[in-house]
Amino acid sequence: MTQAWEQDAIFAPHRVLRTPLGFDEKHTFDDVGPAALVTVAGRPALAAFGLPTDAGSYYCVVDLETGERVPDRAALHGSAGPRAAAAGMCGDRAVLALLLKTPAEGDDCFRTLRLRDAWSGEPLDVEFPRFRLDSPIAVATIDGRGVVAVGPTVCDAGDGSVIVQRDGLGWIKALVEYQGRLLHLCYDVRLRLHTLRDALTGDTVGEPFTGRDSGEVATVVVGGHLWVVFPYGRQASGALTAWDVTAGCEVSLSALWDVDLVGDRRIEDLRLSAQGDEITALVQWGYQGRNGTEVWSPGPGGRRLRGVDLGKSSALALAVLDGRTTAVTGYDNRALTVFDATSGVLVPSPYYAGPIQPEIQKRKCSFADVGGRGALLVCGGTTGVVWDFESGLPVRTAPFGAGVQTIAAGVLDGRAVFAVLTGRSDTVPTALRVWDPQISRTVFYREIPAESDRFHKWPGPVVFVEFAGRPTVARRFNRTIEFYDARTGELAGAVSAENLKMANVLAAGRIGDRTLLAAGDSSGTVQVWDASTGHEAGPVLRGHRIGDGLPKDTSEWVSAIAFVQVAGRDTVVTGGDDMTVRLWDLATGEAIGTPFAAHTGKITALLPTGAGDETAVISVAATGAPRMWMLGAPPLDTGHTAWITALAAGVRDGRAAFASSSHDGTIRLWEAATGRITGTITVGPVRVTGVAFGGPGRDILIGVTADGLVQRWDANSGTALGVPLHRGDGEMYAVGTVTVDGRSLAGAAGADRTLRIWDVVTGEQVSELPVGRTVTALSMAATGDRLLAYVHGSAVGDERHQADSVAVLWDVFAREPVTEPVYLSDGGEVAVLGLMNGRPVVLHGRDANEEDHEWDVTTMDDLVLLDALTDDVIAALDQHDHGRNGATALVTVAGRTLVVAGFEKGAAILDERMREVGDHYREHRTSMVNNVAAIEADGGLVVASSDHANAVRIWRPSR
Repeated sequence: MTQAWEQDAIFAPHRVLRTPLGFDEKHTFDDVGPAALVTVAGRPALAAFGLPTDAGSYYCVVDLETGERVPDRAALHGSAGPRAAAAGMCGDRAVLALLLKTPAEGDDCFRTLRLRDAWSGEPLDVEFPRFRLDSPIAVATIDGRGVVAVGPTVCDAGDGSVIVQRDGLGWIKALVEYQGRLLHLCYDVRLRLHTLRDALTGDTVGEPFTGRDSGEVATVVVGGHLWVVFPYGRQASGALTAWDVTAGCEVSLSALWDVDLVGDRRIEDLRLSAQGDEITALVQWGYQGRNGTEVWSPGPGGRRLRGVDLGKSSALALAVLDGRTTAVTGYDNRALTVFDATSGVLVPSPYYAGPIQPEIQKRKCSFADVGGRGALLVCGGTTGVVWDFESGLPVRTAPFGAGVQTIAAGVLDGRAVFAVLTGRSDTVPTALRVWDPQISRTVFYREIPAESDRFHKWPGPVVFVEFAGRPTVARRFNRTIEFYDARTGELAGAVSAENLKMANVLAAGRIGDRTLLAAGDSSGTVQVWDASTGHEAGPVLRGHRIGDGLPKDTSEWVSAIAFVQVAGRDTVVTGGDDMTVRLWDLATGEAIGTPFAAHTGKITALLPTGAGDETAVISVAATGAPRMWMLGAPPLDTGHTAWITALAAGVRDGRAAFASSSHDGTIRLWEAATGRITGTITVGPVRVTGVAFGGPGRDILIGVTADGLVQRWDANSGTALGVPLHRGDGEMYAVGTVTVDGRSLAGAAGADRTLRIWDVVTGEQVSELPVGRTVTALSMAATGDRLLAYVHGSAVGDERHQADSVAVLWDVFAREPVTEPVYLSDGGEVAVLGLMNGRPVVLHGRDANEEDHEWDVTTMDDLVLLDALTDDVIAALDQHDHGRNGATALVTVAGRTLVVAGFEKGAAILDERMREVGDHYREHRTSMVNNVAAIEADGGLVVASSDHANAVRIWRPSR
């Protein structure tokens, strides 16, 4: 065991990475993409790519043994783009300033100021105080001293110290350097006047003036005169005017762009800069440049020239730096672009690579050890960037041009290289190149045939592999795999992939002295070849899920493949969108053991490694912690391999037990005392949508399925009891049980909008009640001579305008609703009926139609406990920090009724006043709790909870 990995308490001896890959308690980026094992400072490390959090990088590197994070020192912003930007000269140095959103201590209003060298992009090591809220910023040299201003605060650009802070200025619309002074342009909302004040002395400059009272302004110094322009909300075709502060009069601006080319787009933001009388404009069309962000420069004959369209943007700056008019745009996801408008070219810095979009993580990035140092190549547009992990900095650019589809890393003649596949458009030809990052040189570039229309729209996988004794790059070409010589680009051969619908993943590796190539597709099929001969290396691995005939959603895409040798046995490891990792015998094509099912997202990488003397594979998923599976360990049933639909508590072999149902076609039985799986009932190739315990001894299982089956099983033996209680055309979604006058009853409902009730022992149907809606959850209780059923399901008719789902309490024997419907939405969609000290109660999320408050996002995850018959509120859980509601249950222990509640951030036990009892259970880590059940066992409470990772955890609450 190392510091980086801890043994999983449920799935020992398998392990979980302690260090979060992301930058929050959820152990995740927004979505983790590719991952690899690399070398950093001579030590093994795990590197993963993912879209960043607010304060994070888009990659994460963790030392494989110590768990320490390798720092990113690039000082780029996180997922949120800069809130403001400015550029200017600090002495003889061109400086770029960015105001960034950096939430801290639960406060979303904090901002951080960062400086960069404008030409190189390198961060400047200057610490500033934190600021609150957004403000205009400026960079200037005043009296020979470089300063940076953020709203009313002026700081020294060299050491970050505060020079002066002016209060009471009102709305600061802009900061401008004029005649050796830094000025605040302030607006008095009451008087509707604009005033210029010296930022350092506070002195008023010139006379107040009116102008437009709303929106952003632009300032520019033309021929020694300071002009203030009010462009916000204007159309491109309209004439712009400015207030000449120097002359004290209004002036008309000449056209800043070619209206015939621009059309009538709306101006969102504008920056102006002038050299002499020639004005350059940087204009944002529409909110955050949704219609483009363009640079317009003066041309010959008074014409206006469009320099570049920089796309969507979050912040703009325009200034004359070292005599060159320079435009700056900031984007979401750590991106900046700097454009030299004087020469008409983008500034070539690895820090200025343009926006990183979500689709990049699918194929447009790859990891390698370049010169013995871990590195990442990522391409967000026409230019790729290489990041060096040891320094934590971007170190070089790679101008690949437009249309990059896929990037893959490999080794050629002992050097790390990258293969880049481009194309997928009529204007960009399909081409393959190999690029050497150490010398920034293209080894070869070759245009190759495009795939047919059916395949061409899906980015094709690429991998380096030695084929027939030659180093090659393999790529999908329709229903074949082609191999191109990695040195020359010549076609070296091809193999048929007719067993695959469409190869979406390629992987190469060695087992012993054999080089293998594998391809996987969307149907769960994997085909493996011996790369030295091109012949198939074993049977086709059919179905990523074990068991033919399962519904479509249980046969998922293969998303990752690796090769390992376990105890002398050649094996293939696969991961899929179904969130499972599976092991296959290469020679026989048979699955080895049971799937490893503990992840919360699709598998994005499988990385063979060693753990002492043991063979292991690290699996990385789109969300949640990476895991290390010890492949030589005895087979371990990790539980369900698809969505868990229900949990129930009862008895098996005289002991407290739980049952779980799943879309994988099974019902699992768990011993409450130990948490062990004690049995599996295979229902068939169908989704099992619900399960409940019933009968006098609570040892009869009632399950419902997506094909309309309602069936009983003996929980002790697992055998079916009699004929099905029901088999219909409509899907069944919910089942519940209740005891009435000593008689055990079971109810089931689903898509046919009908609640049916049977005697659990005899199978006799007792009641059939139309409820008017598709039912997704059902609970029942008996009080006196009344049988109550709480039906939770889809909104119908006009209800759809009020809520996502509706819960209604029915008197089954009277065949009528008892109370008004409860309207539930999003985080509040839970509803359950039970008895509390003999009193029927309902527990549900906040009713969107309650008259005493307005439903909104801050209350949707509240829980309310009410008297079922009177609707009187007994207690409520609100203002909690557990996240969205996922599941609820009521259980009686030692005569006391408790609430078990599952949330986005774990599970909690609540008393009858909805107060938490004991500690919050957080072992579900990053996954939403979607089902809960509880039972009294050995004198205490035992809880079962399941999550979106298809895991069941059984635990005892702290006292």
